[in-house]
Amino acid sequence: MNYVAKQIKIGFSGVQVLHGVDFSVKPGEIHALLGHNGAGKSTLLKILAGVNMPDNGELMIGATPVRLASPRDALSHGIACVYQELRLIPGMSVWQNLFLGRERRKRNGFTDDVSMIAHTEKVLSDYHLDFSATDLVRDLSHPDKQMLEVVSNLDRDARFLFLDEPTTALEGAQADALLQAVQRIAREKQIGVVLVSHKLDEVLGVCDEATVMCSGRVIYNEVKKTLSKSAIIDAIVGNANAYQAPSNSRGLIRGALGKPWLSVNNLHTDRLKGVNLEAYRGEILGVYGLAGAGRTRLCQTLFGLETVTGGEIRVGHREYHPSSPVKAISRGIAYLTEERKKDGFIPQMSSYANATLPVLKKFRSGGFVSHGAARQAASELLGKMNTRGSLDGPIKALSGGNQQKVLLARVIAQNADLVLLDEPTKGVDIGAKADIYRIIHQLADKGCCVIVVSSEEEELLDVADNITVFRHGKCDGVIVPAKELKPADLRKAAWEHAEP
Repeated sequence: MNYVAKQIKIGFSGVQVLHGVDFSVKPGEIHALLGHNGAGKSTLLKILAGVNMPDNGELMIGATPVRLASPRDALSHGIACVYQELRLIPGMSVWQNLFLGRERRKRNGFTDDVSMIAHTEKVLSDYHLDFSATDLVRDLSHPDKQMLEVVSNLDRDARFLFLDEPTTALEGAQADALLQAVQRIAREKQIGVVLVSHKLDEVLGVCDEATVMCSGRVIYNEVKKTLSKSAIIDAIVGNANAYQAPSNSRGLIRGALGKPWLSVNNLHTDRLKGVNLEAYRGEILGVYGLAGAGRTRLCQTLFGLETVTGGEIRVGHREYHPSSPVKAISRGIAYLTEERKKDGFIPQMSSYANATLPVLKKFRSGGFVSHGAARQAASELLGKMNTRGSLDGPIKALSGGNQQKVLLARVIAQNADLVLLDEPTKGVDIGAKADIYRIIHQLADKGCCVIVVSSEEEELLDVADNITVFRHGKCDGVIVPAKELKPADLRKAAWEHAEP
């Protein structure tokens, strides 16, 4: 029986996101779901997996309509999703993760560990996995962790499995091995698989059908024998003439900015494979690329969160050897993380406290911190940024846009020379975006060197002066003025060179 979505529509805050999408998954086959950032892939995936309910349309397994109110409800119908962020517990063993929430018990009420370990060993053997039921998850390789999550769902009788960017964090050989294992499982166990990925060559090597989405609509669908890589790329790239250049270009001329404030030469880490770029004070340099291309890794490396294995970095015309966030801050570097809820703030602390965390020493006198002075400074700064909501209460109570403004206030309070902004408008509303754009331009206008990473092509073209593109952990240092580009140009540059 196929899993079928018919005429799926959904909107958020009055904005239509999916416009009558048709999609199907067949047992024993892999269906690739492709499209540029913001095309609607993740939204469709969440509906298929029971995370969101559609406003209109129908989901069916075979000839039977199904209504999915939650991921647990979806799993009861044999539907499961494996996301980029795995949900395994590192400190627990493989068998404990496999049986989490469904432990077997003896008649006396105690858990039947022997039975669960034996079952786990059989599952691992059936799926040709070469680790043990008693191994700790934290000791597994990343591909093994992903396969464990896959088989955990299959052991819960999943018949349809959705994989969201499963190879993003994997090297070529690891990615190939994972996808081949998934393909074998799909064939042998008659599991219907939906594979979301930006790595086109990998996808075409294993899929039986491919669908491309754009602006919440299906614009391409073909089965394996009629698939065309060039046609898929054309569908993803879209109409190069459908975009109007932004009207708020600052007209920046790189040659008039003096020497580069940031210079990166052949930078290598465990994920970056040769990054070259230059950025100037007063410039907003946009960084574009597909998921896993290395954009975020660059920011993390410059902020001392990744280990440099080769190459040279110069900041402020001096060599820089990043080793920790403390050192980065001391060298005048500020970083706004993409994952604000996970890495950006302390949820229970107030907005004022979160905004001043890295600069509390400015308010120290006689060995004590004047929290009143810190609060006053934060209040003035947050007021200028149109931050709304209770700023004395926990930051977790604010909207996403206002949380982001608090984190931007922290960046501004540092008076940094080099500002790294990773997806600065992720998950915020249109009004908050406008405020954030204004803040970014103000940072550059006062002489900061600003790096903006964004997955939204139109946004990057609107906010940046110049743009460079990352591909598979590499950046060749080619910089192009934003006013000379269209969204299709960025997609083409990223997709046509997405493979190593």
